[in-house]
Amino acid sequence: MRMRKKKNLEARMEACAGLWVKDPRQLRGHWREKKPDARGLRLELGCGKGRFTAETAAAHPEDLYVAVERVPDAMVIAMERCRNLGLSNVFFIDGDAAELDRYFAPDEVDLIYINFCDPWPSVKHARRRLTYESFLRGYRKILRDGGRIEFKTDNHDLFEWSLFQFPKAGFDLSEVTRNLHEHGIQGIMTDYEEKFHALGTPINRCVGTKAALPDVPVVEGLRRRLPDFEIREVGEADLAPVLALLERRPDYFTLDGSAPTLDSLRADLAALPPRCTAEQKHYAAFWRDGQPEAVLDWVEGYPREQTLWIGLFLVDGALSRRGLGKRLMSALPGAAYDGGMDSLRLACLEGNEGGHRFWEAVGFRDLRDGQTTDGRPVTIMERLAAPDAGVEGQP
Repeated sequence: MRMRKKKNLEARMEACAGLWVKDPRQLRGHWREKKPDARGLRLELGCGKGRFTAETAAAHPEDLYVAVERVPDAMVIAMERCRNLGLSNVFFIDGDAAELDRYFAPDEVDLIYINFCDPWPSVKHARRRLTYESFLRGYRKILRDGGRIEFKTDNHDLFEWSLFQFPKAGFDLSEVTRNLHEHGIQGIMTDYEEKFHALGTPINRCVGTKAALPDVPVVEGLRRRLPDFEIREVGEADLAPVLALLERRPDYFTLDGSAPTLDSLRADLAALPPRCTAEQKHYAAFWRDGQPEAVLDWVEGYPREQTLWIGLFLVDGALSRRGLGKRLMSALPGAAYDGGMDSLRLACLEGNEGGHRFWEAVGFRDLRDGQTTDGRPVTIMERLAAPDAGVEGQP
């Protein structure tokens, strides 16, 4: 339900200017200057009308509070509540949870509250949930090691789903309860929480503590992001259809200087850069409707420990110019990030102007000149691995 527009909203917002941070980017890394003696910095996402914010800040004057709210008509009520209580340790941002790393520096926040966020029940909207894995990984950027997220909701399905998201994003779960107030009121309630508790709706709560981020195999990260493909490493039984795919790209092999054969394909499956082991090498095909539509050959941990080296990426010639290559490559930086990589590199043959344009279009930039083992000149290109906005197909 949408909140009604408040009368004199602009004037009321300005009357609370002392609590309203209009450009939070200017305070990035300097929030403690707002309260130099603050024991900790607590952040609330989606404060609504601010009952929880005001009462919590009043109960803990030793801490600095920052509340983020996207709806000004709700935020103005929260600010007025805090102003009327004379609170000097709480500030407000009219902003978006997806922009937190622009507002706060790494390790700047000690505790994050997520209270009764929108459950976005449709599967296709799952990535908008504030406890979605990619959001949680974003919070890691600003949350100190050992920092906590306290999450409350009345929505059972959202809570059970979220319990799987926290560990995937590197948070240890504790204090998990599916009926927080069963034996009496626990802690400070939001207005929404009090209303639904009075109706007998159980309140769910958990705490996630920032821990080491688990590595996810790159191929599994690709599967999560591309659920309409069967992605598997190429084995002996796959050689014939994969070879047929390669043969449909004579333009690539004209540059390479040799036509593909079963023997050359087997050799490529086993080929390794210097000082690498077989465990680092992966040669996978992307299958749909029983046919491979693309192949990707990569080596993890080369030439640096946290770099993923792309040896070959080829899309079926019959599917070219349909955006498939860009779609598949848009999934790789996030999968590499989940796998513990911080960058991706490749060698683009000089003269391969189309290939160079493609790699630039998916975020790669020239790093330096180089050459292949047989002396052909190449341009080494690189881009950063990074968490992405969401993972296709996750509920």
